[in-house]
Amino acid sequence: MHVPPVRSDGLQIEEQRSFQQAFWTFERCAWLTFALVLVLALAGLTGAGGYFATATSPLSAGNVEYPRISRWESSDEVKVTFNRGRSSHQLTLAPVFLQYFEVEGIEPQPERATTTPEGTVLEFSGHQHAAMTVVVYVRALRPGIATYSIGLDRTATRVSTVILP
Repeated sequence: MHVPPVRSDGLQIEEQRSFQQAFWTFERCAWLTFALVLVLALAGLTGAGGYFATATSPLSAGNVEYPRISRWESSDEVKVTFNRGRSSHQLTLAPVFLQYFEVEGIEPQPERATTTPEGTVLEFSGHQHAAMTVVVYVRALRPGIATYSIGLDRTATRVSTVILP
């Protein structure tokens, strides 16, 4: 039977110091990776909340708040705020938008919806002296990078959403 030598600290154990140091290095790298993923999630870079999860695009007719980062098969909101001064408003969703997102609901309900070559046009009755907010509840249909346009009262903006699996 092989007896390990006595170390300078008085212990008589056999250890593989190089393996232990390599394991400690790997363990510290794993801790840093987990901390980085946690920070990215808190910042909103994994979708579903956080500073970077949504973006706002200003237009002359109002603002569009859309998901910058979304999760596949999870619900999100596209919030549209129309400026005041019109009795009716139009929200245009491009055909590409409907290829990547399923519309689960719209609040308030549109007065009329028509399909044109530019996309689906939703018409809402507005108030002359107040801004109007429309919320479109959507669910991502597939992962990928969705680049689409959203129009407010004949002005449009082109935006992108990263849909994570």
